[in-house]
Amino acid sequence: MGGNKKRRDTNPSVASIFRTPSDQRRATSSQAEEESGSDAESLDATANPAAPITIGVLRDMLHQATNDIKAHVATEIERHVAGLKAEVVGLTARTDQVENRIASIYATSTSHTQDIAYLYGHMAALEDGLEDLNNRSRRNNIRIRGLPETVTMEQLVPTLHSIFKTLAPDLTPREMELDRAHRALRPQNLGASTPRDVITRLHFFTTKEKLLTIARDKPPRYKETRLTFFQDLAPSPLKKRRDLKPLTLALQQQGIKYTWGHPFKLMIKKEDQMHILTSVSDMTPFAESLGIQLLQLAPFHKNREDG
Repeated sequence: MGGNKKRRDTNPSVASIFRTPSDQRRATSSQAEEESGSDAESLDATANPAAPITIGVLRDMLHQATNDIKAHVATEIERHVAGLKAEVVGLTARTDQVENRIASIYATSTSHTQDIAYLYGHMAALEDGLEDLNNRSRRNNIRIRGLPETVTMEQLVPTLHSIFKTLAPDLTPREMELDRAHRALRPQNLGASTPRDVITRLHFFTTKEKLLTIARDKPPRYKETRLTFFQDLAPSPLKKRRDLKPLTLALQQQGIKYTWGHPFKLMIKKEDQMHILTSVSDMTPFAESLGIQLLQLAPFHKNREDG
């Protein structure tokens, strides 16, 4: 029996009953050493990469890294959003400036358009007025075409008196009084063999009208040469008359009579109704309204005068 040794019961509940104060002090010291050893081990594992890393340490490291990433991302987002806000504010201001400028330009353009339309109409009215004044200064003039160049300046007035007397025998010398008579300038497209027109101003308007009326039905002659009498006009209405050639030629073919008025107008009498054309641009609809087919003229078709 002496050889059998009794084993100490290690049950903590039992052992704690029989611990002496010295045993309790030693147990407390041992527990403190274990805890400090555990903390030191954790610190060593963090400080020393070669030391083994526990799951708790790894969890702490991941948690810290996640927080750092979140903080960095939030900072960057906030910085970029602040920059975008500043750019948006700047773009808004610039957009407002551009819209204000566009509105100002549109208002100015609208005003200019209205002013241009007014000035264009005013200019057209002034041109018509000048054209009318120019024509009125020529209202006593007759333009005579076909008189040979063999008639010199000294012979011009006696020759015209003779032609007028033959055309209207009842005219008195007083009624045939001429203020002046001369040759017109030669147009560039007029051949050298073609005689220049003669322009004469009669003192009395009634005599001029009478001669033009008779000359329409009874063409005057000088010896064997046939002459043509025209109302002397300014260049601008002559151009308008040339532009209306497709209409006037169609009227002549259909036997429809027409007359020219002042300021510029074409007066047509059809079926006991008077129709008036005042603008060349309205020629096509005007002809369509009368049921007249316009003639197509060759590009080279040009006359010096439209009678």
